[in-house]
Amino acid sequence: MSAHWLRTFSSAIAGTLAFSLSSCSSLKAPNTLFITFGVNDNNIKNDKSQVELFIETNTAAFQRSNPETRIIYIIYPLSKIVEQISLDSKLNLGPDLIIVSGISGIRPPELQTDNLISILPDKKYFDAIYNYQIQSTAKENGDYTFAPWIVSTQLACFNNTKIKKSPNTIQELEELSASGYKVGLDSRPGNLIWSAGTQGAITELSSIGRQFGGDEQRYPAIRGWLEWLRRAALYQNIYFEPEDLLFEDLKNDKLDWITCKSYQIGNLRKKMGNTLSIAALPNGSKAKAAPVIETYGFALGKNSSPSQRRMALKFIKTNVNTIAQRKFQLSNTGFLAANQNVSIPPKSSKELNALNTALNEQNKFYSKEWPGIYSWFVALGSKQLISTFSELLDGYLSVNEAFKIITSTTD
Repeated sequence: MSAHWLRTFSSAIAGTLAFSLSSCSSLKAPNTLFITFGVNDNNIKNDKSQVELFIETNTAAFQRSNPETRIIYIIYPLSKIVEQISLDSKLNLGPDLIIVSGISGIRPPELQTDNLISILPDKKYFDAIYNYQIQSTAKENGDYTFAPWIVSTQLACFNNTKIKKSPNTIQELEELSASGYKVGLDSRPGNLIWSAGTQGAITELSSIGRQFGGDEQRYPAIRGWLEWLRRAALYQNIYFEPEDLLFEDLKNDKLDWITCKSYQIGNLRKKMGNTLSIAALPNGSKAKAAPVIETYGFALGKNSSPSQRRMALKFIKTNVNTIAQRKFQLSNTGFLAANQNVSIPPKSSKELNALNTALNEQNKFYSKEWPGIYSWFVALGSKQLISTFSELLDGYLSVNEAFKIITSTTD
């Protein structure tokens, strides 16, 4: 649930053509398709070019079949993108398509609340290509707020010159650290959810999110999860750090095994080469890990002319149909196709198999619980959860104090 969705997207991505929307009014023509996305405020130039290149490379089929359509990329700092789209839309200059995330960054519910996007038509078409877990990230009140395109997930990344095989269970991970290997875990609450799965706490967290909470005695697994986190924080060789620091520490040989995101594989491999190995996150002794996925896709803007809207829908369907998604899957690592009809060949790379395990065996196992998990996260608030978990891990809060905070329900 990173607030910097673009770092997720851009580390494996990229492009070529950029205009500010304020200069595009004269270009708002039937054969022009405006695509907006947000970039990290601190790295605008690099992120802009990376995302554009990734989009252009992986939507080439549309451009080949529609050479008369000019694609214009509109880039805004992520912190201001909703405000900018709102201002542009008031001038009838809003984009035709917006690249969004189903969990973080530019989220469709926020855009929908501000009346900045249109519901996707042809629900039956999209229902046929997305499974329940992908649909749950894209739908509001039964309608599609965006069309999922690609998926990133949590994994384990490790140095295979030191660790020959990634631990299969959380107990083996503890043993690995006890043997002297340095283990890094993402410290943000949204990226600690995977470990809640290993402790059997997902159903209880989801219950709180769905407002079925009440008696604290109903949450023994949540308490067990917090106790495990506190215990892990006391281990000499387990380090809780932000995602970016984990990434750098693995590259620079300061850590041997980390929780990572699949989008990071490309950049890690540039530095680590064949010493980098990828695996699914370890499960618990009686429960599966629950890696969080990020779903990226295309939302429809509000200001398109009829011809632009038709072209925007054609752009979407050209890129999310089964043939296009299969080609995407075979040519990329770090991301998975969102289309449920695309399967990973059993003899494909170890990286793709790890991705497949994370998405289709671990995350999917909790598919009915994820909406409640997201509701729990939103209800308690990102800032409060970040503060609570940080203070639990640094010893300021006791397990009991953290337990009371994260199991409380809002009125």
